[in-house]
Amino acid sequence: MDIIRFSIKNPVTVIVGVLILLMFGLISLRKLPIQLAPSVEEPVIAVETTWPGATPYEIERDIIEEQEKVLKGIPGLYEMESSSLNGIGTVTLRFKIGTDIDNALLRVSNKLDEVPSYPENVDKPILNAAGAESPPVVWVMLKTAEGNDRPVSTYLTYLEEELRQYFERIDGVADLFIRGGAETEMQVSVEPESLASYQLTIDDVITALQRGNANISAGNLPVGRHDNRIRSVAEYRDVNEILNVVLKSDGEREVKVGDVASADFGYEKMDTPVISRYDPGIAIGVRMEPYTNILDLTDRVEQVVEELNDGVLKEKQLWLQIVSERRPYIRGAINLLKQNILIGGSLAIIILLIF
Repeated sequence: MDIIRFSIKNPVTVIVGVLILLMFGLISLRKLPIQLAPSVEEPVIAVETTWPGATPYEIERDIIEEQEKVLKGIPGLYEMESSSLNGIGTVTLRFKIGTDIDNALLRVSNKLDEVPSYPENVDKPILNAAGAESPPVVWVMLKTAEGNDRPVSTYLTYLEEELRQYFERIDGVADLFIRGGAETEMQVSVEPESLASYQLTIDDVITALQRGNANISAGNLPVGRHDNRIRSVAEYRDVNEILNVVLKSDGEREVKVGDVASADFGYEKMDTPVISRYDPGIAIGVRMEPYTNILDLTDRVEQVVEELNDGVLKEKQLWLQIVSERRPYIRGAINLLKQNILIGGSLAIIILLIF
């Protein structure tokens, strides 16, 4: 069939067909993910396992090596590296570009179930699919409002326990990157003179506190058809429990932590202070999931920030501020692209009409 002849004889059909194509094109255009640069990030999965009180050697020997044995055969995996620190071990898995991250997560989780056993007190491995190399696309700062004299660095625990969940629930958020601030911790101040009078050392105090601050599994207790798990809960919950820890006993007198030291809640040493526009704060970096529309994600983050500022943070004399985002650059690039398309299309039509 002659397409030109058919188009001339059926103009209404041609116009309707063109309008339908334009309609579907506009619908598809609105659903396209928008970001400043193409996404070429490789799928990365990090497996983090914590073992309180363990040394890096114990982490490597009893956890990392066992996990590597079962993870090395996952399809699509081309690089695996691990790190062991005091109390925590991390295995980073890098997959070929194009690997379905959800499928890879499922495979990694299933493979971790094949690890024969873990030592006592080892927490369940945590999977993170955002990847440590994925840069945040939105930066938010937590600051104190006027009239609040408390240092903003002391609000890190509050941020982790109360505010973090609001950002993690945002559609398209993969992970949060938090820097600045100091977490709440229990601080024990030892008196050297008292230690010497009882013939004790600081190592004796450390050993006693570590030994008592642990939840230990005591096995299973069969009761009829049920198999009950028994667990000894011994983690410290307040200052008095720490002060009553026994350091030494001779049958007549017990030497407790309270006899040689004092304890109170304090804040850990802050290694990396964060300052924005001459004001100290705590930085929150928002990492996005692959193929997410960055403009919509930033709008959702902005909405959550406004809701928190008008709600729970107002009572605490705190406020959140978006200090860095990509919307102005992306919208500028899109407007320039639209302008170029309009000029190019107009010139093409003019040339076709002339010639």
